[in-house]
Amino acid sequence: MRKIISLKNLHYLIFLLFLLLFGIFFLFYYFSFLNLVIYVTVSIVSGVLICLAKYDFKHMEVHNVSSLSLLLFLFAFNIILFLVLGSEFEYILGNNFVYSPYNNFLGALLLGSIFQLIVLVSKEKALGQGDVRIALITGLLIGYSNLMFWSYITVFSAIAYALFIGKKKGKLKGLHIPFVPFMILGILTVILIKIL
Repeated sequence: MRKIISLKNLHYLIFLLFLLLFGIFFLFYYFSFLNLVIYVTVSIVSGVLICLAKYDFKHMEVHNVSSLSLLLFLFAFNIILFLVLGSEFEYILGNNFVYSPYNNFLGALLLGSIFQLIVLVSKEKALGQGDVRIALITGLLIGYSNLMFWSYITVFSAIAYALFIGKKKGKLKGLHIPFVPFMILGILTVILIKIL
């Protein structure tokens, strides 16, 4: 008997579900040209994030080209908004997700610095440079004000997964798990909860 949905293609289903939720939300509540542009941008960024998570799950490393391209895109997007619209610019998306380039740069600086410090102290045994890029992407997407909420989701979901895998394998010591999928789960959860 053939499976209708295989685990191999699950990320496509998740991306389409995320796209559908955003589409329904914007069509019924906040339809405008600017929101349409934001919807398309969020959909593309979400797709790249989901692909990065899948790649990290499969290969235990962050895809360099995708993560660097997304980082440069978000940096340029935030810098353009900051320079054109000013440091006070804030855009409220949905119910209470505030997109502010200034806030996003603070988030990227703080989270990127913390992750880089962990990389240097652990000599890339705990986290790698790819995780630092994803941390910068996280800051540029959700901003400083959402970092604590994101941290809870990311850390506790990673711990739960590690405990589950550790119990399955019968050992916790020396267990290696990918961290990027949980970082991305945190990003998407924060955005969805704040928007809806």
